[in-house]
Amino acid sequence: EHEAIGLLAARGASVLVIGAGFIGVEWVTELQFFFPNLRLTIVDGLPQCLGPLPASAATYCSRYMHRKGIRQFYSVNFGAARPAFYAHIGLDAPPDKEFVCVGVKASNSFMPAEA
Repeated sequence: EHEAIGLLAARGASVLVIGAGFIGVEWVTELQFFFPNLRLTIVDGLPQCLGPLPASAATYCSRYMHRKGIRQFYSVNFGAARPAFYAHIGLDAPPDKEFVCVGVKASNSFMPAEA
């Protein structure tokens, strides 16, 4: 995968990360750090990144991504089948690569209170 992403970066390809939970945010920022020539966008259906985490964490990460040139779109549900979806997030065409980072949620609500 590293080699494939390197080839994308060499041509300044566009990459879309779907899901702005902690996995998606970590992934998009790692891509930016190691492959700064990529044109990165992250989307999520929630109104901010890092959904269940404190608002201060979301603000910090959102500002960081903004400073690094990572385009962010929230309250947007991924819809590759909808023709207007990519235009809505500022892309002229589907991205060169998509990474789906959804469906993972760390939870310990099943643990007994005394644990």
